[in-house]
Amino acid sequence: MNIWVPDWLSMFVLSCIAGIILCVYTAKKEGIHTPKVLNTLLVAFIGGLIGARMYYVFQHLKFFAAYPAEIFAMWKGGFASLGAMAGSSIGAILYLKLVKIPVLKFADCCALPIASGVFFTRIGCFLNGCCFGRISHLPWAMRFPKGSQPYLYQLYTNKITPFENLSLPLHPVQLYNAFTGLILFGIFLYISRYKKKDGQLITGFMATYFISIFLTDYFRENIYNKTVFCFSQSQFISMLMIVIFVIAFLAISRRRIEKADI
Repeated sequence: MNIWVPDWLSMFVLSCIAGIILCVYTAKKEGIHTPKVLNTLLVAFIGGLIGARMYYVFQHLKFFAAYPAEIFAMWKGGFASLGAMAGSSIGAILYLKLVKIPVLKFADCCALPIASGVFFTRIGCFLNGCCFGRISHLPWAMRFPKGSQPYLYQLYTNKITPFENLSLPLHPVQLYNAFTGLILFGIFLYISRYKKKDGQLITGFMATYFISIFLTDYFRENIYNKTVFCFSQSQFISMLMIVIFVIAFLAISRRRIEKADI
C-alpha cells in the first residue's frame, strides 16, 4: 500500500517536534514551568500559522482572488516565514503578558528552536519545489522535475518547452537557507553560554537571521517582480528588521540591570 505524505508538511511536523523539545529544555534552565511553555507554544503556533498564511496570500493576491478555495489548501505549502514570525510573536507576547512571564526571558528560549525550524522547513521547501532560486550554471545547481513549481514557472515564462522533462538548473536557495539555519544554531548554541541579559540572545539571533535572508534572497527567483527601490520586497523588510533588532540588542546590552523584566 502506497501512502503519500506531503514533503513540506512532513518537515514542518519535524520542525515543530524539535522546536518544542528545545524550547522546553531551555525554558526549564530559565525556571519557566513546562505547562506554561507548552501553552505559549500552542498560542504561538496558531498565531504563526495564521500569520504565515495571511502574508503568503497577500503576496499572491491575484492567484488567490482567482482561486479563493486554495487559501485553505495549506497542505500544499504556501507559508511566508515573515508572516509566521509576526503572527507567532503577537500571540506569544499577549499570552506571556497574561500569565506574567518575562517576555524577553522566554524569547531567548526560542532562538535555537527557530534556527532548527529554519533548517527543517527549508528542507521541506526544497523537497516541495517552492521558494526556488534563480537560474544558475554552477556545479551544484539543481533541476526540478516536470510538474514542479520551478518547471511550471519556467514553462509559463517561455524559458523551457513542454517537451522538456526537467527545469533549467537553479540555485538550490532553499538549501542555502536550510544550512544557514543549521550554522546559526551552532553559533548561538555556543553564544548562549555567555548571555548576560535577557533578550540578548533573541535580538542577536534575529538580526543575524535577517542578514542571512537579505543575502540569500539575491539567489531566489522573484516570481512576481515585487521590488522596493532596488531591493526585493523580502530584502526591504529584512533591512528594516535588521535595524530594529540591532537597536534592540544595543538597548538591552546597555541596561544596567542584569535581567530585563520585560
